[in-house]
Amino acid sequence: MFDSGEIGTVWQFPAALRDLVTNLARYQWAAQLHDKDWQLVWASSELDDLAPELRTGRMRPGQHIIEGFVAALGLFTEDSRERWVRANIPFVLGTDPDAAEAITEMLGPELGPLVDTLKPTPPPQRWFSCIDLAHGEFAGRIHYIVETILDGSGEVVGYLMLYAPDLPPKLLNLLTRGDRRMHERMAELVEPAPRSAALLFADIEGSGVLSRHISSAAYFRLIRALRAGFDAAVGQFGGVLGKHAGDGVTALFLTEQLGSDSGAARAAIEGARALRAVAVEVVAALAEDGLPVNSDLCRLNVGVHWGGTLFVGQVSSEGRLEITALGDEMNEAARIEQTARGGRTLASKSLVERLTRTDAVALGLDIQAVGYQILADIAGVSSKASRDAGFIAVTQLD
Repeated sequence: MFDSGEIGTVWQFPAALRDLVTNLARYQWAAQLHDKDWQLVWASSELDDLAPELRTGRMRPGQHIIEGFVAALGLFTEDSRERWVRANIPFVLGTDPDAAEAITEMLGPELGPLVDTLKPTPPPQRWFSCIDLAHGEFAGRIHYIVETILDGSGEVVGYLMLYAPDLPPKLLNLLTRGDRRMHERMAELVEPAPRSAALLFADIEGSGVLSRHISSAAYFRLIRALRAGFDAAVGQFGGVLGKHAGDGVTALFLTEQLGSDSGAARAAIEGARALRAVAVEVVAALAEDGLPVNSDLCRLNVGVHWGGTLFVGQVSSEGRLEITALGDEMNEAARIEQTARGGRTLASKSLVERLTRTDAVALGLDIQAVGYQILADIAGVSSKASRDAGFIAVTQLD
C-alpha cells in the first residue's frame, strides 16, 4: 500500500501539498492524490475501509488513473463504468489531447469507443460524480469530488479525489451510534474465517411471564434499557455483539482481538458479571420510576463457554449487518445458558481452564480449587440441553 509515510517516493511534493496530505491522513479522509499528469502519488488507507473494491493495493505509485480504473472494472456496474468515463476522461484529455489513442487502448473494446465521443476539456476547479459498485453482498454507491490543486502561481500541480459513502446525515447518525471501538472490532471481521473465542449467552428468566404482567410500554422500556446496558457492558470488555433475541444477548470475545485465549476468557467472565450488574441497576431504576418490576421478576441467566473451532464473520442483508459465529460450541453455549436458572452464571471447564494464573487471580478464582458438574446432572436440565451438551463440565460463578 502507498501510504502517507511514503510521501515523495514518486513525486516531490511542494510544501503546501505535503501539508494537504498530512491533514487528509490525520483526519482519515478516503482520498487519492494524482500529479498533474494523472499519475497516482498517494492514497489513504481509509479508501480501503470505505470500499474494499477500490483497494489501493490494486494501484501502484506512478500508475496512471486510467490504469487504476481498468484494474477495477469488474467491480463497477455497467452503467457506472460509462458514467466514470464520461465524467473524467474529457478532463484527462484536456490536459493531454494526444493521449486519446493510448487511453482508448487502455479502456479496451467495451469502453474505448467512448473516447471518440468525448471533447477534450480543461479540468475545472472541481467536479462531482458517483460510483456504483457491484461486489456481492457489499455492493453500494460511493460519491466523489475531484479538486484541481494549484500552486501559488496558479499552475496545476495535481488532482485530489475525495470519496464518501452514499448516506444522508440522518442515516449516518443512526449507523454511527454506539461504541466506536466495537464497530471497529466488527469491521475487522469482514472476511469470514476460523477463529477462537469465548462465548457469552444471556437471557432474562421468565421474560414471557413478565411481559404478560406489565404493560407493553413498560416492557418495551425494560427491554430497551437492558439492551443498551448489555451492549455497553460487552463493548467495555472488548467483546463483539452477536444476535439479539428478545431480551437475550450473545457476544464473542475473540482471541485475536484480546491478545490471548486467557484474555478472551477473562473478558467473557468480566462481561458476564457486568451484565448481571446491569440487570440489577436497570430494574432498580425502572422500579423507582413506578414500573411494577423487581429483581425477582428479572433474573439474568448467563452461560459462558469456549469456542475453539468457530467460523466467524460478517453477514449482511437488507437492513442488517451483524457478526455471526457458526460451530457446535455456539449450540453448546446456548444450552449452558438455558440450564443456568435463578440468575446464575455457568461457565464451562474448557473456558475456565483457558485462564492463566494472573487472569484467574484478577477474577478472584482459584482454578485448582474449582469444582465442576456435568450439565446433564444439574437439576432441572432440559432434555434438549442434556442431549446437545450434557457431557460438558460446568461450574457456577459468583
